[in-house]
Amino acid sequence: MFVAVKKVLIITYYWPPSGGGGVQRWLKFVKYLGEFGWEPIVYTPENPDFELQDKTLLEDVPKGLKVLKKPIWEPFSAYRMLFGKKAVQKQGVVSSSSGSIFNKLAIWIRGNYFIPDARVFWVRYSVNYLSKYLKKNKIDAVVTTGPPHSLHLIGLELKERLGINWVADFRDPWSEWDVLDQLKLSKRSRSSHLKLEHSVLTGADLILATSPSTKSSLLNLGAKNIEVITNGYDVEANELQEVSPNKFKVSHLGLLNKGRNPEVLWKVLDELALDPEFSNNLEIYLSGTLDDEVIASIKSCKNLSDCYKHVGYLSHSQVIDTYRESALLLLLVNNTANATQILPGKIFEYIVQNKPILALGKTSSDASELLKEVGFNHCLEYDDEEGIKVFVLSAYKDFKNGTLRTPSGNIDKYHRRALTKSLATCLDQL
Repeated sequence: MFVAVKKVLIITYYWPPSGGGGVQRWLKFVKYLGEFGWEPIVYTPENPDFELQDKTLLEDVPKGLKVLKKPIWEPFSAYRMLFGKKAVQKQGVVSSSSGSIFNKLAIWIRGNYFIPDARVFWVRYSVNYLSKYLKKNKIDAVVTTGPPHSLHLIGLELKERLGINWVADFRDPWSEWDVLDQLKLSKRSRSSHLKLEHSVLTGADLILATSPSTKSSLLNLGAKNIEVITNGYDVEANELQEVSPNKFKVSHLGLLNKGRNPEVLWKVLDELALDPEFSNNLEIYLSGTLDDEVIASIKSCKNLSDCYKHVGYLSHSQVIDTYRESALLLLLVNNTANATQILPGKIFEYIVQNKPILALGKTSSDASELLKEVGFNHCLEYDDEEGIKVFVLSAYKDFKNGTLRTPSGNIDKYHRRALTKSLATCLDQL
């Protein structure tokens, strides 16, 4: 039910029918904002260069929502012609298999000529268009969400020109984002990122972070007014259907890059698969984009060749169905310097499924603390071979006994509606 009395303009690169994790956060906020006195208006590219499509997400777009779309020029098509498809960013990650000098050059160009990212060419056009729009229409707040962090530059200039109430939402870090380390930045380029980031952090009326550690990091980088609103889940408990898996299905759905390649887990499963019964029951189910190193790691385990299944991109509804059919859900947090800050979006959809979660990452991290808070096992380190083996065997025993359900604690505050209420409160206070 809509009771909106104020209007908020949301500037986002990702919007249905684009798929992937980047679209979920603001799609869900938009879905519920009207219940809390805010009418959302979305500004998004008309022709984003983004491979993943998920038309089922259109079902969550509120009827009558005003969506402003304007064309964007991106350099990826030129990259593909010059350097080949693998030189182009896939879901925000650079492929590790790009060993040729041409691919290395493409990565270097991306990192040092397109700052903060390749969507920067949309900034000036958008500022000019939105300046006119905001002068003609009463808008009470403007939100920019990144990555791509170039969208924050739209908010920054609109703030300087028009004095708007501006919220900058950081779904991922900026200067401390591990993706930048793959782009071979020069010192000058990294300095440029830091300067732009600082301008956004100090220029916005409010910064939103998705985890407590990200908040701390952004405060250290200059943010003044900052709130944490995590990602969440969007399903009611009575909508969940219990499914008893007929295979010991170990699932990870979504992008899997070399920084999250669980090589020790593959080794453990390979050893356990020496047991014919375990091998016959085991199914390793992976979907989405996999780094070549991940595929090579699995293929090097000879006992897993008949247990491993890789499918392409799944719609969000198919992802949820697969969670329900799984016996063990893999949560692979970035095995990088900023890993303590990461709260993957899928963690919230995992905890509502009440299935065992094998989480690999830093034991002292936001993800580990959240799992403990809601009644699950904390993260295990990527190299904790014994701990991983014990966990897998315990989950397998429960699978055999038909007792896979893992009760979760109080998770209501992570429902998308509750999180949107927190967002509306923040907007009311601008």
